[in-house]
Amino acid sequence: MKALLVNPAFPRTFWSLDRVVTMLNKGSTHPPLGLLTVAALLPDDWELKLIDLSFQRISDADWQDCDLVLVTGMMVQHRGIVRTVREAAGRGKTVVVGGSYAYHFPEEILKAGADVVVRGEGEITVPRLVENLRRGRHERIIEADGTADLTESPAPRYDLIDLNRYADMSVQFSRGCPFSCEFCDVTLMLGKKVRTKTPEQVLEELESLYRMGWRRAVFFVDDNFLGSPAKTRVLLEALIPWVEARRYPFDFYTQASLNLARHEHLMDLMLRAGFYAVFLGVETTDEESLRRSGKTQNLVVHADEACEKINRAGFQIIAGCILGFDHERPGADERLIAFAMRQHIPEMFVTLLQAGPGTALWNRLQQEGRLLPLDEGALQDYSNQTGLCNFTTTRPLPEIVEEFIHLYEVLYDPVFFLQRAFRHFDRMASPKIKKPFRPPSRHEVKAVLVSFFRQGIVRPSRFRFWMVVLRGLIRFPERMPGFISTCIKGEHFFDYRETIATALRRRLQEMRFTSK
Repeated sequence: MKALLVNPAFPRTFWSLDRVVTMLNKGSTHPPLGLLTVAALLPDDWELKLIDLSFQRISDADWQDCDLVLVTGMMVQHRGIVRTVREAAGRGKTVVVGGSYAYHFPEEILKAGADVVVRGEGEITVPRLVENLRRGRHERIIEADGTADLTESPAPRYDLIDLNRYADMSVQFSRGCPFSCEFCDVTLMLGKKVRTKTPEQVLEELESLYRMGWRRAVFFVDDNFLGSPAKTRVLLEALIPWVEARRYPFDFYTQASLNLARHEHLMDLMLRAGFYAVFLGVETTDEESLRRSGKTQNLVVHADEACEKINRAGFQIIAGCILGFDHERPGADERLIAFAMRQHIPEMFVTLLQAGPGTALWNRLQQEGRLLPLDEGALQDYSNQTGLCNFTTTRPLPEIVEEFIHLYEVLYDPVFFLQRAFRHFDRMASPKIKKPFRPPSRHEVKAVLVSFFRQGIVRPSRFRFWMVVLRGLIRFPERMPGFISTCIKGEHFFDYRETIATALRRRLQEMRFTSK
């Protein structure tokens, strides 16, 4: 069988970094790891082609040359998913759809023209799909009965993509999360039991990337890299000699909870393995909101103390935060701005709270009669910074939205951003490893020059820019590549705050018009 695997494009988001991606001459930030894993689960005698619609297009020849179309994507990609399904169905192709959007809305996908929806992990559902196709059966929804044994998961088919079209690569070590945050759908889809690959599997995947010539950042996509601290330690102890033998070919980053600060030994191992950044689920500085949302793990450790400890150890922090919790006190924007100032965190990823289908939050709000219709506009903006809360909030929604807009206006003011970035890097301990110098590519040099021109000559903040760059060369010369990279990402954030303000105010006006 000839199968076309399609990754729909993402809209512009906080994570898209589209201006940076363009400067680096890349097509996207990360490859579609889910599709690459699905490809590895398909029969060896199938002919596979992967199209990433972030920067590629499906030609007439591609459509004509396939029997089966496999599409996956997250909620934020729903418009591209539906568009692809409709076109594939219109061309008479057998269409199979998976991913989180299909998981939550299987009937909508079937109405769009899909033949089959798969719900659950590919290690379980893909073999059933293949068997159905061989037997000519038409099971419309294939649902995983249980969770996958990741020790049996194959290495992703990185050979199906052009590595040079991506800014970073991705690997996965674990699935599942032991916590019970009311607003999160990770445990709904992947369970609370943390399952992991073996260190040998992970090293095999990294070896594949290494042999293909990859020498840049690698993102461990785990929802919580410390879901099982004991297994994480075993992985790191195997990873350290591997990277040492290859002279540290990759820069790793991942996601974790604030309790990382309580695992000093693991932080030390991560730094020795080449981890340089971590996304932390801070969510809010309001203890009552943490308690009511089930984010109780953040009550065990103080956010300020944890972030300071993690940052001082040598990690760049990206802080994930949310506005719109029930019983949230007015002034949530000012409290998060003060937190960012105290902890000098340059990258603050903040969203408005949105209830995900099937989550504990969704079920509670549904019982309370507070869920709003998830229309086309709401779906397009779901899990994006341009989406409103999809439920009746406990304080006026316009008040929350204006705080949210103000938060981004202040956080990504160029002067305030540069000030936090400098102090963030200045507070870090000296690196635990010494990596060999690797000359930047011509596109990386171009990105630096363009960013320096915009921030050092064009922007009114140019004097502050040159001041922090010169001070950084004196204070932390060994960390200047990371600091410059953060400054370059600022180019996206400075512009994106305007996108947020325009989109949210338009959505508020539409909501008021509809209600009238």
